Amino acid sequence: MTLLKPTNHLRRRGFWLFTLLIAAALVLSACDLVGDDSDDEDQQQQAQEQQAEQAEPAAAAPAARPAAQPPEAEGPEPPPEAEGGGEGANAYSIVFPSLAFVMTPNGAATGLVIAEGYVIVDERALGGAMAANVLLSNGETLTDLAVVGRDQFTGLAYLGPLDPNFVRRLPGARMGDGEGIRPGSSVFAIGYAVGDGPDSLPSVYSGVLSGVDEWEAGQRTFLRTDARPPGASAGMVMVDGAGTVIGIAPASLVGLGWYVSTGDLARSLPPAAIVPARTLDPNSASMEHTLSIGPLQHSTSLYIGDELTGETISLSISATEPALLQLIDANGEVLQDSNLIEGATIISVAPDTVGPYRLAIVPLRTMGVSEQAAEESEEASEAMPADRVYRITSSAELMSIAEVDEMTPLAMNTPFVGTIDIAGDQDSFDLAVRADGVYEVHVQSLLFDTVLFVEGAGVDGIDDDTGGGPFGTDSALTLAPQEDGIVRLTVKDYADAGTGAYVLTVTQIAGEPPAEEAAMEAEAETGVSASLPSPSADLSLRGEITEAGLVPTLIGIGGELDENNALIIPDADGIFEVVVSVLGTDGSTARLFVLDAEDQIVVSGRVILSCETAAPCLASAVFITPEDDPSPPGKWRILLQPEGAASGITDWQIEVHLYEGMGEAAEEEADEG
Repeated sequence: MTLLKPTNHLRRRGFWLFTLLIAAALVLSACDLVGDDSDDEDQQQQAQEQQAEQAEPAAAAPAARPAAQPPEAEGPEPPPEAEGGGEGANAYSIVFPSLAFVMTPNGAATGLVIAEGYVIVDERALGGAMAANVLLSNGETLTDLAVVGRDQFTGLAYLGPLDPNFVRRLPGARMGDGEGIRPGSSVFAIGYAVGDGPDSLPSVYSGVLSGVDEWEAGQRTFLRTDARPPGASAGMVMVDGAGTVIGIAPASLVGLGWYVSTGDLARSLPPAAIVPARTLDPNSASMEHTLSIGPLQHSTSLYIGDELTGETISLSISATEPALLQLIDANGEVLQDSNLIEGATIISVAPDTVGPYRLAIVPLRTMGVSEQAAEESEEASEAMPADRVYRITSSAELMSIAEVDEMTPLAMNTPFVGTIDIAGDQDSFDLAVRADGVYEVHVQSLLFDTVLFVEGAGVDGIDDDTGGGPFGTDSALTLAPQEDGIVRLTVKDYADAGTGAYVLTVTQIAGEPPAEEAAMEAEAETGVSASLPSPSADLSLRGEITEAGLVPTLIGIGGELDENNALIIPDADGIFEVVVSVLGTDGSTARLFVLDAEDQIVVSGRVILSCETAAPCLASAVFITPEDDPSPPGKWRILLQPEGAASGITDWQIEVHLYEGMGEAAEEEADEG
């Protein structure tokens, strides 16, 4: 019994513990149910809020919250500004005020204002213009600044003169002599490139002085450098590190790195030493011109003065071969192209821009000789065509460029400086030689590719580049004449495009000196230069020959022609003198007829040409109407006609001297006799 009591007690305690555990579990379960309901209510409330926002689209969007700013941090410092400087910057800043932008309708170039009151520029860059506009570094523009001179050996032109006030404000460039600078010294090339405009700044290129070369023929020094632009340039100036200008390069030399020493230019700067620019020859002014284009020439030209701007000029041109006539203004612009036929052509030109104007005649036949012919002188001389002749009669006076070097006798061992003035030009000279002599002829130029032709005294030759020179384009020949006489030397550009100065030197290396005067006289006996005389009578008529006969081309003042191109003579009592001149080849004949008022032949006669050589010559004859039996008064006529189908007459002229009262005087003399 004692043992059973504790066991029951334990059972009762276990029961209560079990009951308490169940109660605790129930309590905990109730708490979980309450928490789940609360979460559901929160989710339901959020869904309702989203539906409310979607149901109100017109409501304003809530303001954006400012972005959170990162904490301030220290970044890298900005790079320091470059200071530049050095020799190049110093040289550029010193020479820039003296640089100018030179403009013509055909291009632009670098100009340099110098203290002497000029702007130096490459003459070829002007494109033939005789004036240019110059934009200075301070923004001022000088209009129509004239070409007043040039350095003939290098092709550098001088524009000016400038107002001294401009030069003081700019100022003019500081020019120095760089011939003593040691090779390897730093130099800078500054100038404008092709295609630059007025708003462009000049470019600068650095390099070193490579060397110095002397050109003895033209007494010029050239500085060589690797400071050169990579492309085309409109001229450059070379300066040292101190900004002193030591060289100037024409556009043709920039690519080679050759600069003309300003030391030489400075010595030629006094106005008296500047070679004048090309000018028109007022003594050549005439309404009639005969132009011959030799087998080596590309063209020939006449000029119209600028005072005829805006006027219409009539031209009558007789051509032995078809050609192109071009009217070109002072800026190099072609204003008019006209075709010239073989025979007579009548053309009107109306210059209307800026003069003076050039009338260029370019034959259509291929000019010059081929390269193969140039190498083989005998074949070249055989292939040369005859001269082309163009006779021009105009309603206004035309002029030519003054050329003192044309047909100039040369002095032995003395350099002669000549100029090829226009494209296609050529210069010819006479040289007296002896059969036992040996002569060296040398033509040198920096501006064009020279070609030398010689002919005469048993010598016939052509040379292009044997003379070498700085660019390998000089010409040279050694002559060994087979007889005493005259050798004709001709200088031209190889491509008929280059212009500029050249130096021609003839040196005798063997034999006795030629008797020049005797040789010239001998040449004069065999060679005749014939031309019609200038008319000086009361009435005159000049003409040419065509298939239709003798055709008038110029009637003197007061003259009149009938329907048969006969010259009409007013009533002069039937007493007058007629002088007939004809130009042609040997044996050619022209016949003169003088008809009275009743168309009766009063005088008839012939003019016969008797030439000693195959060259054309001149013949004249004088006819006087009968004094003892004057025909009835009224208008008389004079007619000239060629005789023979193969007449070689090219030009003719009739002059009439009137003698009023001559019949009465003759009668009185007869009575006294």
